[in-house]
Amino acid sequence: MKRHITRRAAVAGLAAAGSLTLTRAPFAQTLRPIRIGHLHIPTCDAQMWLMKELDTYRKEGLEPTFTRFNTGIEGFSALVGGSVDVFTTGGVTHNFPARGQGIVVLPNCIEWGGQVFGREDLGVKKIQDLKGKKIATTLGTTGQIILYTALKRAGLDPVKDVDIVSQTMPAAVTSYVTGSLPALSTWVPFNLRAREAKTSVRLAEAREFGPDAGFVVAAYSSTQRIIDSDPDLIRRLIAAWGPANEMMIQKKDESALLLQEKYYKNDMGIEDMRANFDAMELHTTSEWTQRINDKSLEKQLDSVTDIFVQLGAIKGPLPASKYSNFAAYLDVFKA
Repeated sequence: MKRHITRRAAVAGLAAAGSLTLTRAPFAQTLRPIRIGHLHIPTCDAQMWLMKELDTYRKEGLEPTFTRFNTGIEGFSALVGGSVDVFTTGGVTHNFPARGQGIVVLPNCIEWGGQVFGREDLGVKKIQDLKGKKIATTLGTTGQIILYTALKRAGLDPVKDVDIVSQTMPAAVTSYVTGSLPALSTWVPFNLRAREAKTSVRLAEAREFGPDAGFVVAAYSSTQRIIDSDPDLIRRLIAAWGPANEMMIQKKDESALLLQEKYYKNDMGIEDMRANFDAMELHTTSEWTQRINDKSLEKQLDSVTDIFVQLGAIKGPLPASKYSNFAAYLDVFKA
């Protein structure tokens, strides 16, 4: 039986998490503004909100403001345009930076949140039924990545055998729920609304396909301009992130409860929040350090970028070794 945790206990757990702060001196305490863009998805913003609850922004001399975006495409456009300093997202982490628009600086997790849905009343009961059908998704995102994987595994051509209708994800979900389109490829938490559609059936989800499926790296990205001119801002953010990440690993239930009640109450219940946590592969700061040093994180980034290449979405992408820069991470969390 799952242990019941009250919000008071969750808050107490967060208070105790002060001991998770790594043994390093905080940065100078003059508060500096940092503009953080995010998708409102636990894989992208869970640590971001726990940083606020743990007060690690202030401890590292940061004063954050937050801007929510519906898709990674919108967020990267804002990042490149200079209206946010960093942006945390999922699938588009492998897209815009590979085009030379943004630099990946801080991994959050490996996300398994992609899901494909079909409507039985519109003739879709299994992945094979998607042949010749229109599918709602957002090109260049996690939705397109899971769709590619599911179609390939079913023996279908992800380009020739389906007709992808690209919309913002809220619009794509609406098209599916209202019956305008018979199928949807999306990610959590948009799957919650997708389940409401008449005769909706989940056709595939990322976790079914194993580690070679091109799992998405959810991560923070910044710009070369900020990395060059203000690397201290990135170091402070990474230092503030560390205790929040450890909190999610060591006090998983407490973290899920607090995030659901304080930041996701209108979006999902606690069981769905736990399901979102189960869609994350979390790593400790030392484990990420190892993945950076042995280049396995770069390989993970490249594997998904390669999917976009095969789909014709990107031509001549930069390798992850060029579109990521983890020097600040390694400086903060020395092996």
